[in-house]
Amino acid sequence: MRYTYQGKILQGKFVCRKNRFIAEVEVDGEVVLSHLKNTGRMRELLVKGATCYIMEAKNKNRKTKYDFLSIDHEGRLINLDSQVPNKVIADGFLNGDIDGWEEIDFLKREVQVGSSRLDMVLEKCSDKLYVEVKGVDLMLGKGRASFPDAPTTRGSKHLKELAVLVEAGEKAMVIFCLHRDDAVDFRPNYKMDPEFFNNFYDALDKGVEARAYTCKVGPDYIELDKEIKILSRDQAIKELEGEKNESSC
Repeated sequence: MRYTYQGKILQGKFVCRKNRFIAEVEVDGEVVLSHLKNTGRMRELLVKGATCYIMEAKNKNRKTKYDFLSIDHEGRLINLDSQVPNKVIADGFLNGDIDGWEEIDFLKREVQVGSSRLDMVLEKCSDKLYVEVKGVDLMLGKGRASFPDAPTTRGSKHLKELAVLVEAGEKAMVIFCLHRDDAVDFRPNYKMDPEFFNNFYDALDKGVEARAYTCKVGPDYIELDKEIKILSRDQAIKELEGEKNESSC
């Protein structure tokens, strides 16, 4: 299912990131301010001079007249809108694109669970599933997707909430929605956030399910593509040990 942005899309060149939420973009020789809805570091993506796409904001009175959508990285568009993965995954469930959860009866976005707000809950027959979605744009190497690209206590908190739900007899799933289509597999980012790494695999051990999906990206759209492999704890640790051995040579 394709999510298409509704608005005037402009091509520009990335200039700089003024702060976490504002980027300068050059369009036809003029530098404009664009709202960057992504708090990740994205240092390998936000490169001066890179081609990017922005959309005119509907609110003409906003300080930032544009929303930042995507950027070209090595000839491939990467979506940087952190709000869109939830929409893509919700549409995936509603359109029967999530294996095992086709033809659902009900889906509700933004549900309060404990002290957290999870992205959605859905029902199929008598089964209920709580879902938390994490957008991913980081690659640790060719085909190797990873999350997070900055420490995230909120991410760990969500994993623990999902584990508590499973222990109470509910079904729960964390979905990593990649803002790109070039990933082969996924692993949590131990070097950036060891706590999230451990909480992720602890949650899986307790019965939380995990999925990872790539997305195709265009200047005005993002589309759910295919499911990819998630490394087991043993595989992820073995990969880390291999990297340490290579760096010590």
